[in-house]
Amino acid sequence: MRPRRSRLFVLGLMKFLALVTVAGGVGVALGMVLTQVSDDKQPAGSVGAATAAPPATAAAPGATTPTTPATTTITTTPTATPDPLDQVRLSVLDARLFTDDTPSGAREQRARVTVRIRAENAGGESVTLARPMLRVGNVRIPTDPDADALPGAQFDPLQPAVPQTVTLRFSLAGEATPKVVRDRRARVLIAGRSLAMRVKVRAPTG
Repeated sequence: MRPRRSRLFVLGLMKFLALVTVAGGVGVALGMVLTQVSDDKQPAGSVGAATAAPPATAAAPGATTPTTPATTTITTTPTATPDPLDQVRLSVLDARLFTDDTPSGAREQRARVTVRIRAENAGGESVTLARPMLRVGNVRIPTDPDADALPGAQFDPLQPAVPQTVTLRFSLAGEATPKVVRDRRARVLIAGRSLAMRVKVRAPTG
């Protein structure tokens, strides 16, 4: 009985081993088939996972990144040219009024005013002065044109650092004469300025 059981046991073991062997071969074959099918479905050119993007290139040590220079707009203000008249220095040395005692002079209240004045050009170029005027209240009186021919009656063009002294002559009439006699004041308009001055009243002209 024992030999028979032993044979049956050996036969059963051999069948089991054969079955395991066959099952293993079938599994290997099945795995190969599945692998082939998977490779056929994969898109051409793709291998495994997606290829990662190349890393950014680092700047070399000590290298500087070029920058666009900023544009600066500079606005310049034109320099104003100085007025040559601002360089003229004026001084009133003397001012006098002489009344006219002739019948016509007394009737018309005529008088003559003389103003001795000094001017100096402190600039660097010649300056020509406009005809001066005498101001009495709201009345403006130009220099007497009949006196223009007299020496030193008008300013010549003022040269730099060359002072001039002249005697300006004005002919008054009407209300201007008694106003100056009463106030003993008047103004001379010259070189763009108005200079106040005290006027001395003198004896009538003969």
